[in-house]
Amino acid sequence: MKSETNLRSGAPGQDGPNGVKIVSAQDFLRLEVETPASFELRFPQCWIAQPVQNRYAAAIEHETLAWLASYGIGRSRDEAEKLRKFNCGMYGGYSLPAANYHAALLVTQFITLWLFWDDVQVEEEDGFCIEAVLEALTGGVEPRAPSRYLAAWGDIGRRLRRTQSAAWLGRLESTMREWLENAKFETRMAQAFKQGVACPDFTTFFDCRTISIGMFPTFHLIEFAEGIELDESFHRYETVVALKRLASRLVGMGNDLGSLAKDTSAGWLNLVLVLMKQSSLKIEDAFQRIVDIHNADVEAFDRLALELPSRGAETDALVRGWVQAVRNTVFGFTLWESVAERYQESKAVVGKKALIAPVVIAPVHVRPLAQAA
Repeated sequence: MKSETNLRSGAPGQDGPNGVKIVSAQDFLRLEVETPASFELRFPQCWIAQPVQNRYAAAIEHETLAWLASYGIGRSRDEAEKLRKFNCGMYGGYSLPAANYHAALLVTQFITLWLFWDDVQVEEEDGFCIEAVLEALTGGVEPRAPSRYLAAWGDIGRRLRRTQSAAWLGRLESTMREWLENAKFETRMAQAFKQGVACPDFTTFFDCRTISIGMFPTFHLIEFAEGIELDESFHRYETVVALKRLASRLVGMGNDLGSLAKDTSAGWLNLVLVLMKQSSLKIEDAFQRIVDIHNADVEAFDRLALELPSRGAETDALVRGWVQAVRNTVFGFTLWESVAERYQESKAVVGKKALIAPVVIAPVHVRPLAQAA
């Protein structure tokens, strides 16, 4: 086994743990490897918007980077490079393909700030206060000693409060609180994993990942982008709860499949690595299992969507629009995870096999649960 230093160097031909090689994207192009068709992340056509990317993506990226810089974020060379690798025009553009310019800009600024802050401060448990963040975002309370992050969150909050109801803001606060509390729990697990102290139970980690991927607050941002508001009874309905859980799992799996090389190099928690360790699998077999779960969850989502009851013609139209926007967002995030330099500047290879999960459009025939049974 090669040293950890060699594994992280990304040089071709050097084997890391479990026979995995981590190579640069440039070196990967020179390797004679194949990506099995069974590794494909398969989505029906109805999950893909036309066009796939928001038409304002380039302008949104430019404005988002300028907005972050106005709060002192991304001004150093290292931070600017980190943000460049986010490809935030794709990040917001793929996940909000049909949103108008102003809604897409605000949500892209929200999720880009969130991702950067998560990387730089949250995952390091670097002194962030849950209450201060929530007060800045949804409470309209000016922080006593504002950090650049709190100042930016405060600006997002002020803009959201201009258009969103108190009930909507309360739901956003609740889901952001859940995410922040879960982030502290996941960071402790990740640090123990990185230090070789403990590998979490796969089911426990999968449940944690389903929250930490951030989709539960994003469901409310989707409403904002769509210009609708669905009430608390809708969000508490059993089928909607199940749909949101499946959508969150899908984005989490897409993230961890796309970031396997990155996470292997960093020694960070990843669904593939945890399943491999806990189940004593070869890494390519663990990778395949996560792909299989993903593709089964896509079909399960579409079956459940057919089971939503009617709430009246007007509400049904809003719900259909929301469900379709969720599909578009899940697909968009998954596509972004599969191409953004943040995740794809290195590749994982085992033997002659590339551990890559291409995103493809594939026909899937879904029947309602009653018929499927």
